[in-house]
Amino acid sequence: MRHLIFYQFLAICALMLLSSCEHDDPVDPIKPREERTILLLSSEGHIYDQTGQKIEELPNCEEANEIISDGGDYFVSGKTTKDRVGYWKNGKWNTLHVDFIEDVEHWTDGIGKWDYYIFLFDYPNILRNSGIFPLEDCADFVPADKCMSVSEGRCYVVGRDHPNDDNKRQNALLYSEHKGKYVKTILPKSREDINAAAFAVFAYDRTHTVIGGRHGEDPCLWVDGQLQILPRLYDTHDLTGEGLPMSYVTSVTYINGHTYAVGSDVKEDRNEVAMLWVDGVPQHLCTDNEGLYWSWATEIIGYGDDWYALSVEMANKPDGGNDLYFLVWLNGSVVATYRKIDIVNFTVL
Repeated sequence: MRHLIFYQFLAICALMLLSSCEHDDPVDPIKPREERTILLLSSEGHIYDQTGQKIEELPNCEEANEIISDGGDYFVSGKTTKDRVGYWKNGKWNTLHVDFIEDVEHWTDGIGKWDYYIFLFDYPNILRNSGIFPLEDCADFVPADKCMSVSEGRCYVVGRDHPNDDNKRQNALLYSEHKGKYVKTILPKSREDINAAAFAVFAYDRTHTVIGGRHGEDPCLWVDGQLQILPRLYDTHDLTGEGLPMSYVTSVTYINGHTYAVGSDVKEDRNEVAMLWVDGVPQHLCTDNEGLYWSWATEIIGYGDDWYALSVEMANKPDGGNDLYFLVWLNGSVVATYRKIDIVNFTVL
């Protein structure tokens, strides 16, 4: 009898160990550069590979806005023609069974993944699988285009407020989880009479964030909540006026202790130029092609020790008109150029 109990105990331990191993996600190996795949997402829900070949059309897609990867899988957020809540995984639709109190229009503005949890931002709620987690005090909240980041199960959302009072200035906002609720933090400004906005967030090590945006007329970061106004290559503050684009950060990441940010600056001729800041040091992120007169950078992501960025350039054609094209960069060099594709986001597998 004792032997039987002993062997039963061993069997139970073995099953528990096997179950534990099945639920542990192995660390994804870093692929050599030549084995990686770049996936590009258009607003129509078309997915292209690095050669520019269309490889997927997302079913029932009204508009797509973000693509992320995890291991060998990719995930896309956006809006379906069926007005359902969910996401696309590897080109197939997955419905989240969420019980909303009110029947509202669903439009997911961001997606994140950790372990087996999928996070979506469906204003004014953060969805984690089938759970609903509302943002507190968000009636005047305007989410950023790249509003969400998830690190080790903790989700962050950024954007700006929209004051109803004309005398009030705009603030950059961060929402993060605290005791089961998503509470608002107003990110610091140097002066109250300055408009500020957060356009992108990257979270790492669960509790650390790098947020990019605009502070007055200048590009800026908030690193763990501390304001850093980034230097500009052009001193064009006296040129600013109604309708003139100002310098700003559109996307951020953090790799091996270094902060990376992309966005744009304004030259003396009032045209925008794509920018990269590495640990706050500015440099151009555009080609020297003849005829180039406008450029901006929209996205930067990390893969292992490398960074990839997406930029847009507009150049004059020799026969008149202009040419618009998208560029993918790897560690400062252009690795792909695309024309006639409306790219809103990309990822690397």
